[in-house]
Amino acid sequence: MTKAQRPLGFPEYLHILQVPTPFPVGPVNLYLAEGDPPTLIDVGPRYAPAREVLEAALAAKGLRLADIGCFVLTHAHSDHYGQAGELAAASGAAVLTHPANFALMADYEVERERRLAFYRTLMGEAGTPQEEVLLVDRVRRQMGVFAVPVRPTGALKDGDTIRLGDEDWQVLHTPGHAGGLICLYQPQRHLLLSSDHLLRDISSNPIVEPPEQEGENRPRRLADYIDQLQRVAALPVAWAFPGHGPPIDDVPGLVARRLEFHRRRGEEILQTLESGPKTPYEISRMLFPRLDPVNRFLAISEVIGHLDILEAEGRVSSALEDGVRLWRRT
Repeated sequence: MTKAQRPLGFPEYLHILQVPTPFPVGPVNLYLAEGDPPTLIDVGPRYAPAREVLEAALAAKGLRLADIGCFVLTHAHSDHYGQAGELAAASGAAVLTHPANFALMADYEVERERRLAFYRTLMGEAGTPQEEVLLVDRVRRQMGVFAVPVRPTGALKDGDTIRLGDEDWQVLHTPGHAGGLICLYQPQRHLLLSSDHLLRDISSNPIVEPPEQEGENRPRRLADYIDQLQRVAALPVAWAFPGHGPPIDDVPGLVARRLEFHRRRGEEILQTLESGPKTPYEISRMLFPRLDPVNRFLAISEVIGHLDILEAEGRVSSALEDGVRLWRRT
């Protein structure tokens, strides 16, 4: 972003660095805050083209990776944090993130296995044919190469502040797209670094996640996401700078569109139950007939998120029958 392209109030010390990813979402936006220490907000995936582009972008600012003193990781998805382990080992930089991300980032292989087992069970219970369950599991395993473990050195919790440049930014914990997702807000400038909580052109896709501890209830991530959308829309935000895509100059308007989209989708899902009880897999096939298995998983996750909300409203109920969960209107 050139000086001529900078929105009014965008700080001189902050720079957007866009690096490629191997994922359909496309490039990821990283944010470099010059100062003491130079701080990089998100780092991109463990992917050679991402490393090369990042090194070149830093060199254009007169910096090397070894000069970065702090990495702020907004959430535990590999396109945002995947190469942090290698970069932190090379630079000795501090690694800060929300505590909800610690387990997945530090104990990567163990936590991935726990999550893979959770998703196999979830998809089976949703009525997904076993061959599709196994295919999604295999693809998710293959995607594990795009991240390596990184041990956070400090926590960023809701309400904390972090110094970027010569200014304090507030930490907002906004679970939804991911349980440990954080945004950074500069109240005097009315600027928000929104990571994947707010994206201008695509859905943030709140994904079903396992409980943080065995024996606990599964979190309701779509409900969390909607709550946090409303929270962010109530802030005086002039511009939001996301993890993917262009900046957002109308946060309340975007949030209103997202809320209306989810309201309509919930009603569509409710209508699919008029003809009788169905599994989340069957509902997803009615709404999205032609999807590859990976996108079918995302569709099932979206359906389950809406069923969570409809259940909380008393409009649907479910029962486990022969290992498969059937949902019906109440």
